[in-house]
Amino acid sequence: MTTLRIGVLGAAAIAPGALLKPAREVDRVQVVAVAARDRARADEFASKWSIPIVHDTYEAVIADPEVDAIYNPLPNGLHAFWTIAALEAGKHVLCEKPLTSNTVQAREVAAAAARADRMLMEAFHYRYHPLMVRAVEVAQSGELGDLQHVESWMQVPLFKRQDIRFDLALGGGAVMDLGCYSIHQ
Repeated sequence: MTTLRIGVLGAAAIAPGALLKPAREVDRVQVVAVAARDRARADEFASKWSIPIVHDTYEAVIADPEVDAIYNPLPNGLHAFWTIAALEAGKHVLCEKPLTSNTVQAREVAAAAARADRMLMEAFHYRYHPLMVRAVEVAQSGELGDLQHVESWMQVPLFKRQDIRFDLALGGGAVMDLGCYSIHQ
């Protein structure tokens, strides 16, 4: 494969910073397709980010033979379903965190990736940052002694109450949106 062609499920606010802008910096990566629940929103998103193909449905993005991999930034509660659909269609998947809403779904997604023999990654971007890599090296080296205790906290602006990140039916909530950073291994 000379170029990795990525399709995006949804016009999520996280997509530009997490995928679209970084992809522009990599010669062999192209974001080639998008779909959203609202076609007009998908058209606007594609125009703004120079994505050449707009599909009417997520299924169409997944079925597109011009797409090698899927980026899944949908609400948390939709991650497992659409990630499995993409894997079963033979696509590699980069899924926003958290990969799934529970252990059962995580096992199902992992099994689908194994069956499809496709790459599956959870988009915990901090794990690949040089500072975090160095912090892990220091902690594991014993340079500071034996690790006895780890404490973590996060502070973010308060989102609007109707923000989907708080919608439990969509797999939202404080732990799934931000708390997962503190408990992620």
